[in-house]
Amino acid sequence: MITFVYSGNVGKARCEPGWNWSPMGPLPDYDLWYAMEGKGKMTINSETFPISKGSCFLIRPGDAVSAVQDPDHRLTVIFVHFTVKNGQDFTPPSRHVQFEDTVMPGTCLQRIVDLQLREEERRSEEFDLLIKLVVLHMHRQEASMAQSSVSYMHKQLIHKVIDELRDHYGKEVTVARLANEVNVSPRYLSQLFLKYTGYPLREYIMRVRMERARFLLAETAMNITEVSYALGFTDIYHFSKMFKTHNGVPPSQFRYKGRPAQSHFGTSFLPPE
Repeated sequence: MITFVYSGNVGKARCEPGWNWSPMGPLPDYDLWYAMEGKGKMTINSETFPISKGSCFLIRPGDAVSAVQDPDHRLTVIFVHFTVKNGQDFTPPSRHVQFEDTVMPGTCLQRIVDLQLREEERRSEEFDLLIKLVVLHMHRQEASMAQSSVSYMHKQLIHKVIDELRDHYGKEVTVARLANEVNVSPRYLSQLFLKYTGYPLREYIMRVRMERARFLLAETAMNITEVSYALGFTDIYHFSKMFKTHNGVPPSQFRYKGRPAQSHFGTSFLPPE
């Protein structure tokens, strides 16, 4: 099993005016290097990468590396050196990943710094888990950027729409109302939603409502009429027709047959990451 082992060098630094980094020779271990603030440039094996908030570098043993900062935007960085036990099974991510969500890596790496400086018990186990989490998210971010042409801002917009749908099961949600919530046109929202999730927005709205209908019918004592009205349908026959279209059977086959379950939300359709 792969184990990440602290190799004795970790820290967080606000880089001084005039700072630059140029080690005497290739690094002997892995260096996970993360920019919390500022701007600059990192060169690894003659390839140069921009540095900005959220830039994460996994510098590998043997890499030749140097870095400079923008004097008007000084860097604040966290660096963590480690080795890999059973490293033959380790598939490292790219040397440079630009995180869109900067909270997770910043929190994990700050925790690693705290672990070592405070010499907490069982810190080697937590160190291993935290590095694995950051590396996992580096792989995920790398794959996301390779597969998706939708910007981070657009992704946030789509997630807001999905949250709105899940928060208002009982309303007859329309594309126009959702578009108004996020300040875009209905046509643009529909195009963006299809591009990101693979679902037409109108179809997704109905899928979410039918998912909730299955849960209410199967796990509560509500009857078909009550479920229909609870989900914003004014015509029980239209509800039954939509239910059978999406589930292949009429709602009567999902009727509750036992003691009511405690209130909770079932899983629903999620867009791909």
